[in-house]
Amino acid sequence: MTNGVVPLVWVMIGVSGSGKTTIGRLLADRLACDFLEGDRRHPAANIQKMAAQMPLTDVDRQEWLDAIADDIHRAITLNRETVLTCSALKQAHRQRLANLGLVQLVWLTLPEPDLRQRLAQRQNHYMQTELLASQLDAFERIDSKEATIAVDATQSPSEVVDQIWWQAIDRYPRLKQVWWQR
Repeated sequence: MTNGVVPLVWVMIGVSGSGKTTIGRLLADRLACDFLEGDRRHPAANIQKMAAQMPLTDVDRQEWLDAIADDIHRAITLNRETVLTCSALKQAHRQRLANLGLVQLVWLTLPEPDLRQRLAQRQNHYMQTELLASQLDAFERIDSKEATIAVDATQSPSEVVDQIWWQAIDRYPRLKQVWWQR
C-alpha cells in the first residue's frame, strides 16, 4: 500500500485458533463493512481431509486460495470494503493475496500453548488440536518486507481490534473518515 490509500480488503491471517473469525467479525463491525469466512471457501474434500486429522498439502490449498482470491477481486471490483479470513501459511500465499491490490494483511500472533488451549475448547469444528503442529510447521514466518499489521492476539478480542485499528490509522490516516468518504 502506498500514498495512504485505505485498503478495501482486510485479510486476517494466522494459524488455526489465532482468532481470525472472532477478530475479523469485530473488525468488520468497526469498519462497517462485509465479512467473509475463508473456511467456507474450502472444497468439501479439504474439510473431509482435515476432519480426518490429515493436514492439507499445497495442492489441496490451491482451489481454496483461488476462491479467496476471487472474493478479494470481487470486493475490489465492486468497491466493497471487506474483512475476510485466510490462514495464508506460506509467504507465496500472502504475496498472491496482497498483490491483488488494496489489500491489508493482519497477522494474529499467539503462542502455541494458547493456540492449543483455544483449539481444545472448540466444538463442532473440523480443525482440531491434532492438526496444529502441521499448521505451525507449514507456517512461514512473516518477512519484514511483507506489509502486514501484526498484533498480539493474547488480549481480549476488543483489545486486539483496538490494536489493529490504531496501527491501521497510523498507516492510513484517511481511515478516520466515514467509509463513504474514504
